[in-house]
Amino acid sequence: MVYSRAILTALMAFLLSGCATTGVRPAHGPDDPFKPINKKIFVFNQHLDRVLLKPTAQAYVGLTPLPLRRGVSDFFANLEDVEVIVNESLQGRVRPALLETARFMVNSTLGMLGLIDVATPMGLRAHSADFGETLAVWGVRSGPYLVLPLFGPSDLRDGVGLGVDTYLNPPTYLSDPSSQWSAYGVQLVDTRSHYLHEGFLMKLAAAGHEYSFVRDAFWQKRRALVRKRRGEH
Repeated sequence: MVYSRAILTALMAFLLSGCATTGVRPAHGPDDPFKPINKKIFVFNQHLDRVLLKPTAQAYVGLTPLPLRRGVSDFFANLEDVEVIVNESLQGRVRPALLETARFMVNSTLGMLGLIDVATPMGLRAHSADFGETLAVWGVRSGPYLVLPLFGPSDLRDGVGLGVDTYLNPPTYLSDPSSQWSAYGVQLVDTRSHYLHEGFLMKLAAAGHEYSFVRDAFWQKRRALVRKRRGEH
């Protein structure tokens, strides 16, 4: 599995290196040359969510006490701090990287392996950073818009970033495949449980154009985030 991820990451990096030398993305929205296949994956993701992910997340919320759900969320958030620390460092953001390191150490010790978020009340707030952002800070262009199975809206640069960030996710290094996939599954369900009401709101806002709505929302959000990371205004 690790070798397949490495091959996929290398292939996407090769493709991205070619896309990075092409023209600038249109100002009116994301470049979407793969729209036919993207729309099919989008429909697949919606179906998967409707028949599996959302019902599972609803059952999880209904059957699991709030304190336990909060502990699960804090545990996985603490693991994700490793990804943030590495990417903040690669982006040359020393102070945020040090603060995130302190947060990780406090929650991993005083917070009992991250089950309790004791760092936030101490003023060590959580931040986010991923390798897609790191590539953007390094000057790599986004490339075409992509819809990834299960993961949803992305672009070629963020797709490569996702592959790299996989190596920074501690459950990846569990030796037992069943434990590894169980961890991924719990993490996925926990994440989905935080967005149970967003599907309805999206349908109201999109008015039948969910694909374009999600695509343009993703593009605008990532563009604003990248500009902020680069110090642009």
